[in-house]
Amino acid sequence: MTEKQPFFIKEIREQPKILANTLSQYLGPNRHLKMARPPLDDQTLRKIQRVYITACGTSYHAGMTARYIIEELSQLPTVVEPASEAGCHQLLVDQGTLAVAISQSGRSPETLAALNLAKARGAATLAIANEVASPLTEAAEGSLMTLAGQVFTLSSTKAFTCQTLILYLLAIRLAQSRGLMRDEWLRELENLGRIPEMARHVLAMEDKVVLLAKKLASYDHVFILARGALLPMAYEGALKLKEVAHFHAEGYSMGEFGHGPLALARANTPIILIAFSDEIDSTTLALARAFKARGAPLFLITEDGLKKDQALTSMAEGFFPLPAAHPRLRPMVAILPLQLLAYHLGRLKSLDVDNPGGLLSSLDYLKTDFAI
Repeated sequence: MTEKQPFFIKEIREQPKILANTLSQYLGPNRHLKMARPPLDDQTLRKIQRVYITACGTSYHAGMTARYIIEELSQLPTVVEPASEAGCHQLLVDQGTLAVAISQSGRSPETLAALNLAKARGAATLAIANEVASPLTEAAEGSLMTLAGQVFTLSSTKAFTCQTLILYLLAIRLAQSRGLMRDEWLRELENLGRIPEMARHVLAMEDKVVLLAKKLASYDHVFILARGALLPMAYEGALKLKEVAHFHAEGYSMGEFGHGPLALARANTPIILIAFSDEIDSTTLALARAFKARGAPLFLITEDGLKKDQALTSMAEGFFPLPAAHPRLRPMVAILPLQLLAYHLGRLKSLDVDNPGGLLSSLDYLKTDFAI
């Protein structure tokens, strides 16, 4: 009798199709970006001077990635914080702020509270969610739907990549409204059009992740290192390992790791490093040499082919090959092997990956007080 596949792996494998559907929903003829309803209309956006993004868990990591892209394309100062922290300080938002609240279900009480706080202080409010009718979308001035389809597992995968994609499109919309992207936005959208195929390419190499999972299964801890827009993917990958595989993992900035945490690099603590060739510098190589000297096993998530850094790969015990991608597309590509790794480690430990038990919710989260 064939074993029934968990929803978690099904939803991971749905991502190329879902990303393509999301692009088709928000891109009209001639690559026209369909994001002009309030608060994303020109009149409102001309008043925006800063962006405030708030969310919980996985959605928070999507927001962290968006900060890099929004600031780069639109030159708008962007703050990202966990929704649970919004009421713990003087929230400096006003009528010149676009407040973006992200939630898979649209029912996270912390995210809703943060949105309402920003709204009370005059900010224009935008919800990004996967549920059309939810407290978050009803409270916000406008909303963008992730179109991930029905979600059956508690740990977000396909909704997360859709959130990241939509936030990228939002960055383009903000830049357009400020007159910063004329012909360039077409090139950005052409790049985004390659994402579904890139995702398909990565997922086709699942067997390589299985081998990595088997190697890591004998350990109790792992550090995942990255920098720049890939750093939130290190955080998200570590979160997936903790919640789905019950495997202690920590995401860390590559540069910051040498300021203390390096003391924990030893033979019983493997390191996963996410870096494309143009991001590998003397600091990266110095860290790799330090790992090797301390006996810490090093595994790479890096691009394949002629561009891969031979000096770095020679110090690694294994690497997962990624397709070459524009820097702003890399987060949506690099997270996929980490999602797969969480799944396969969880299965090796005979865990119920659809009900990981690390969230204040259950599979019928729509009926509970807590949601992703």
